[in-house]
Amino acid sequence: MSDLAASGRPVLAYVRPLPPGSMPLEVAIQRRAVAACAQGEGLAVPRWFVEASPDSRAAFAALVERIEVAEGATVLLATLAVLSETVVEQAWRLLALEFAGARVIFADGRTPAVALAEAWAKRPDPERRRERARDGMRRRALRAEVLGRPPYGYAVEGRSLEPLPREARVVERMFALYLDEGEGIRRIAAQLNRDGIKTRRGAPWSTSSVRTVLRNPVYTGLYRRLGIAVPKAHVALVPAARFQEAQRRLDARRTSSRIQERRPYLLAGLVRCGHCGNRMIGARRPGGAGEVVLYRCESAENQGRCRYRSRRADELEALVRGELIRATDPYPVAARTEVPPEDDLEARRDRAERRVARMLERWESGEWAWPELVRRVGASASSLLEAERADLSVPGPDAAEARGRLVAEWESLDFATRRDLLRAAVAEITVTEDAVRVTRRRA
Repeated sequence: MSDLAASGRPVLAYVRPLPPGSMPLEVAIQRRAVAACAQGEGLAVPRWFVEASPDSRAAFAALVERIEVAEGATVLLATLAVLSETVVEQAWRLLALEFAGARVIFADGRTPAVALAEAWAKRPDPERRRERARDGMRRRALRAEVLGRPPYGYAVEGRSLEPLPREARVVERMFALYLDEGEGIRRIAAQLNRDGIKTRRGAPWSTSSVRTVLRNPVYTGLYRRLGIAVPKAHVALVPAARFQEAQRRLDARRTSSRIQERRPYLLAGLVRCGHCGNRMIGARRPGGAGEVVLYRCESAENQGRCRYRSRRADELEALVRGELIRATDPYPVAARTEVPPEDDLEARRDRAERRVARMLERWESGEWAWPELVRRVGASASSLLEAERADLSVPGPDAAEARGRLVAEWESLDFATRRDLLRAAVAEITVTEDAVRVTRRRA
């Protein structure tokens, strides 16, 4: 039976046996609950992804890969607890599903945001150890005493925010460009970068960093932290009415109130701009006969600081295939690199989970809405998934085998297999207007 719903999008179910001592929810009970949920929601019979043991994560990796190659999907789980025994891992796995473009439904009736909020609030020691320290921080927040790093445009003097003149002028300029001159976020970032203005960390401005400034109510004098909001706590850089007008315009420009679907691109993560060295990202644009798929330089797309714009996906993918066919031994081969011991998979996982925990605290405090949490945790969740996939015991093809299959079977390979073989065969693709350079991996 097909796992496709009436919309043409797949219906998927994830089941994992829980270890002894955790919530008693046997696989059979999970399956019955999910099947009943699918029937109650009027969904198709789901395709099942079942872990072989509590410690296995192979089925979850396969689930995410299925979502990434589909045009959206519905994922059914019995409860949030099925994803892991720790709340941080439950969080990043749930947010990885949403970031990949899935609609997640729990058979226990909770929405993803409610389920995660309840789990985070009830997390046991030692997960809650920092909460006791936060009580004192909340008392400080009620007095509008600054906690953490000050936002761009301000410095901390004593325990209060005070305008930092040079940065404050940049904030005022952003609002002027947006409200008075009608510039879009991308053009604002490009203007700042052309003028040599950097973020506080010394990085170029991007669409994301400009939008963060335009969305932050701190510039109206509001101090907000740990769920506590104190108006007129410091000098405002932007009048409240002007800030609200910016919010109305930002909301009006959004194409949808839901999180935009994450669409898969065959060469994502492999392509770099030959001019600036930044990665090239997949994008879709309206075309004469429908949708045109492109790879665009991220520096040009989000920061306006590279002259190279884009290359059509069908043209680039055909060129890459041609280079693989023509490749001979003298063709560029990536140098063999050793992973430093301190950067092993366990260390990467620990760092990523600490980032996720910090983001969850900011969401819990009311600083971010659910879509913003999904967007911000997406990168960390993807990093964790990559580390997990690399640690799975089933080895992938070597570079020579992968290249051979790509040359011989390109047209017959499904998207996921072709993508995996490309990652096994190719280290990097460098693109300019006139040339495409494919660097192969060592066999």
